[in-house]
Amino acid sequence: MTYSILARDPKTGEMGVATQSQAFAVGHSVPWTMPGFGVIATQSMGEPAYGDLGLDALRAGLTSSEALTAISSIDAHPERRQVAMIDGEGRMAAYTGSACIAEAGHAFGDTCIAVANMMRTDGVWDAMVEAFESGSGTLATRLMAALHAAEKAGGDFRGQRSAAIKVVRATRSGRPWRDSVVDLRVDDHETPVDRLGTLVERSARYNRMVSAFERALDGQASQALADVIDMPVAKTKSDADLQMWRAAILTLAGREEEASSALATLNEYAPEFVDVFRHLETTGLVDEPAAWKRVLPGK
Repeated sequence: MTYSILARDPKTGEMGVATQSQAFAVGHSVPWTMPGFGVIATQSMGEPAYGDLGLDALRAGLTSSEALTAISSIDAHPERRQVAMIDGEGRMAAYTGSACIAEAGHAFGDTCIAVANMMRTDGVWDAMVEAFESGSGTLATRLMAALHAAEKAGGDFRGQRSAAIKVVRATRSGRPWRDSVVDLRVDDHETPVDRLGTLVERSARYNRMVSAFERALDGQASQALADVIDMPVAKTKSDADLQMWRAAILTLAGREEEASSALATLNEYAPEFVDVFRHLETTGLVDEPAAWKRVLPGK
């Protein structure tokens, strides 16, 4: 009752899963990830053991095929399952049980697997693989392209309701919050794939801006500014934090006139974020409080 795409980027080692279903909160049950070890999707009449025990098996050193075989051997009803796995070395395995509701099937690409059941057409899984492998950009962007392709090919014959995407790094850093690249869900929405795509794009811009601000605080303001100066920032509440961070980076880079202009604009539609900017100085985060005061509106 779901379609999913799993992939590994051979250049970065990042691995990810993206999924959509008419079921509620598909991101709660279908995608499973572990940085450095693998990604799994378990669906149709999904059995969480394939995700939980599957990741344990991959971490213990089993290949994706070995892990899938081992867990299906203790499953009382493997015919009800549809499962796909990619291990940390990029080895892939997939299974579509005979009791999965048609149209159901899976397809392999060079670096991805698409699995789908209860689809309007039997072209969904091939369309997902083609879209992923012909796409460009980040792993998350290509995974989203596959979800959009699934919808164009027919999608779930009951329609859409929820979608999710997870991308993890190639190795564990010891800082779990750093090892998750993307982790987003849309649990109940009329067009969850479109909404998830918006969130993926927004997440990328947000993380890029916050990372630049942190580098600016660490004395790399000019380099950080070069990375975000051309980033589009809308005059909306949802982008207000981006405008604030960019004003902070401009200030730290010594471009006070531009910072002042950015804050004046921000003050027109989200003055509360100008107050946040002010607090960045009062908490002692910056070394030049005088510059902070000079760029504030109404100075």
